Amino acid sequence: MLSDIVSPLPTQFLIVVSLAYVAYHYSGLSPHQRRFPPGPKPAFIIGFNRSSISSQILLTNKLYRNALQIPSISPQETFAKWLHEYGDVVYLKLFQQSLVVLNSLDAAQNLLHQRSSIYSDRPNFVLFNDLMGWQNASTHVRYGPRFRRHRRFIHQTFNQRAVETLRGVQEKEICHLIQGLMDEPEQVTQHLRRFVAATIMKVTYGIDVKTKDDLVVQLAHRAGSLTVRSGTPAAMLVDYIPVMKYIPTWAPFAGFKRNARIVKEAVDSMFNIPYEMVKSQMASGTVFPCMTSRLMKACSPAGVHCLSSDVEEDIKGVAGTMYAAAEDTTLCILTTFILAMVLHPQVFKKAQNEMDNVIGMDRLPSFEDRSSLPYLECVLKEVCRWNVPVPLGLPHRLMDDDMYKDYHIPKGTTVMANIHCMLQNCSQPQVFHPERYIEDPNLIDPGDVIYGFGRRRCPGRHFGDRSVWLAAASIICTMVISKAKDDAGKELTPKATFIDGFVHHPAEFPCSVRPRSEKLSMMTACTDMDPY
Repeated sequence: MLSDIVSPLPTQFLIVVSLAYVAYHYSGLSPHQRRFPPGPKPAFIIGFNRSSISSQILLTNKLYRNALQIPSISPQETFAKWLHEYGDVVYLKLFQQSLVVLNSLDAAQNLLHQRSSIYSDRPNFVLFNDLMGWQNASTHVRYGPRFRRHRRFIHQTFNQRAVETLRGVQEKEICHLIQGLMDEPEQVTQHLRRFVAATIMKVTYGIDVKTKDDLVVQLAHRAGSLTVRSGTPAAMLVDYIPVMKYIPTWAPFAGFKRNARIVKEAVDSMFNIPYEMVKSQMASGTVFPCMTSRLMKACSPAGVHCLSSDVEEDIKGVAGTMYAAAEDTTLCILTTFILAMVLHPQVFKKAQNEMDNVIGMDRLPSFEDRSSLPYLECVLKEVCRWNVPVPLGLPHRLMDDDMYKDYHIPKGTTVMANIHCMLQNCSQPQVFHPERYIEDPNLIDPGDVIYGFGRRRCPGRHFGDRSVWLAAASIICTMVISKAKDDAGKELTPKATFIDGFVHHPAEFPCSVRPRSEKLSMMTACTDMDPY
């Protein structure tokens, strides 16, 4: 982590680098300063602060230098506080890089959606792209022909109509999930992780995930955990001083680079191993129809051996991105759901009563039941509002100069949507209260914002949303969720704490999950038939 790499040597080094950046900046100033959106007044200080982005020694100046004011822990909360001081569009300057934070849905829709033609690029985040090697990941591809090709690849499998054909995969894996919870109820998170990985692996690679300890489950878990601990793009010092990427890995102040190498190895394995499995099956004629095999055939009718390296990297990037993104964010929502039900038994009981009235206890819920379970819908909305899976979304890059509310936003600005702040705009935002969506129908639907905005909106959102709903509905239908007890029989109340990072996972917590009825074995009898 960046906070672990402070020493006397980097202090001197970074002061020199900072002075060079300041000198470069001043040499390029025009006589007429343009009017930027409001933002916090920069600090004029050379200082050390372990809790901020400047876990190194940084130089700031009075002209658009805000590096010391962005914390590395929960920056979305600091940004949200600035809403009342500076408005919904906040401007910062981190060395030479402009950063705009959008704290309202209106601002995000006006810029990222209505002006998506110039707001759909991605920044070249040094840590994630250059050091972790994510250049081929679909979420990080720059806007242009390659981006559109990636979106077309994904859309063919995950558009709203196509995901209906994938319901057999999700329903089959739900049976395995419930059976796993019956057999090993103490390993809730592991079973949820297997369920999420199994559904996306079958669709993307045609691979069956048999157990919670399957290799591909472990690959995704390791890569996701390491990436989350790497932090957020809002708090990456190397992204604002790119020259730092040339620091030798052996240097005592290059901890961030050594960490990035570990993450890169994990991400490479997650992208490459499943892809090579499909490629091998294609060559032997034993492949199961899936997104990756279909793309291989479409791009090279003559056979996989004829795929160009560029096309192969595109297919690998698209498949790996869908695998990684679906696994991480869907698991985050489902574990947050379990935590919320443990902490709010009255909500769980109300949702279960609704389920019993509509479904009974003789079958599992299906997608056709969704419209008949409005309270469950409110619960899931509140889960996503209470703990936004990716609080700052994925950053955009402005491709041309723009004007908004008489303010100038310069070309190249990194733009971040503070989804956390948007969903805090309600009464008692810290309270978990699903009824708020019944009491106030005008509240923002979290499903409209947590998947991003504009042309960068998550293309797998329909599949992810259905997986979350089916898992939550089935667990409510079949299980009793409550607080765990210690050896003395005293209830253990977990804290609602979350791991700060790119994805906001709940910290590990105790809970009790047990089956409601012995009839479950018949309800969840899983077939080995392919679900297509």
